[in-house]
Parts: sequence; C-alpha cells; structure tokens
Amino acid sequence: MRIAVVLLVLAVAPAVAQPAPGAVLDAWRDGWRRASAGVDAVEMREETEWTVDGPRGRSLVEAWGRVRLGSGPPEREVDRVRVDGQDADPERGRGQGRRWQRAFGPAGREVHAPPRLPGDVLRNARGLGIAADRLGGEPAWRVDLDTRADRAEAWFTRSETPRLLAMRLVGRRPRGGRIEREVRYVRVAGLDLPARAQTTFTARQRRRLREYFVTLTAVGTYSGHTLR
Repeated sequence: MRIAVVLLVLAVAPAVAQPAPGAVLDAWRDGWRRASAGVDAVEMREETEWTVDGPRGRSLVEAWGRVRLGSGPPEREVDRVRVDGQDADPERGRGQGRRWQRAFGPAGREVHAPPRLPGDVLRNARGLGIAADRLGGEPAWRVDLDTRADRAEAWFTRSETPRLLAMRLVGRRPRGGRIEREVRYVRVAGLDLPARAQTTFTARQRRRLREYFVTLTAVGTYSGHTLR
C-alpha cells in the first residue's frame, strides 16, 4: 500500500522543466553582478599542497597564507612552508610557480596559481548543453560550456536564482600536456567563492632517449572569505 501511494505521488508531481543552458548562465551572471557591486576584491585564507610526481619520485610542498583575488593578477602571501615534511623558508612557496614555469612552461605557473573568481571565468562563457545531475546529493543542472579557451562544465542548483556548486575545466597546453582544474564553491554574501580547488597537469618529457611522464598537482582549500 505504501509503495502504491509513493508511485501515485510521483505520477502526479509536476516535472521540473529543463531550462536552456544560456538561461541558467544568465540568471547566475545577473546574481553575480548584483552581489559583486561595490566589491573590489576577495581575500581568503589558503592552505595548499603542491606535488611533483616523476621519475625521481614524489616531492611535496605545503604552504599556508592568504590570497587576494581582484581585477588584476592574484596576490598571494605565504606565511609558512614545509618541504617533504620539513619547515622551509616561505620564499620557497612564493617562488614555486617560477620554478615550475622554468621546468614545464606557462602551465607550471598556471597550476601553481590560485583559482580565479568564477565571474571572470563565466563572464563570456557560452552554454552548449544542459543535463539533470546531482552533486554531493543535491539536485543540480550540469551545463557544458564554451569558455573560448578550455572545455568546461559547471554545476548549478536547480533554482530561479542558481548557485554555482562546482566547475571543471580541461584543456591542452604546450609540450603535449593536459591540464584539469576542478573547483568547489561556497556562497558568501551572495557570491559563489572558491572553497576547494584541485589542478593537475600531466606532461610527457624526454631525457637521454627515455620518455616519461611528470604530474604536477595543486590542492588548495579556502576559508575566511572577506569582501573588500
């Protein structure tokens, strides 16, 4: 009897109409513009792990500090650093991006950089497709995106004023490398801001007639978001 009642409820419940991907994007962008009015920058605490996996083994750099995201390049302050479990000069964390760029090209600095504000990423994005999905148990719309740079997809709540839950970008970089970045977001004062980001770049290298793969990984968590 109980099963029959549940089936009856599902049968008469109205189906959620699937919106156009552009409509979801436009609704989110409208909310972002309203909430970001008068906001010049976002500051947040950052805990990051930068890892290199290659033929010589694995190296891990851990860093703690703060990040400021605004209209210009991200600004990062590093207060504490550990290298393979040992305390190190904070300059090691600040200079990691330069070292990776020398070794792996611009993608090295890209992996090292904190995530951009989603308003910058989605400002000129175009919706290509949409599908019903779930993220962390929450019903969501998954929107395929054209960002003019990388293949991307974003997850939004199924609401008239959608929240951005997550975004994933995948692309190719020089030297035959593949880069992937996934960001989860948290709502702060009407803005969806990075809460966790993971970026991975895998490149094929050749040395002394030997080919091998090197993988760079950056995992960052963000808290204490402050609007300036």
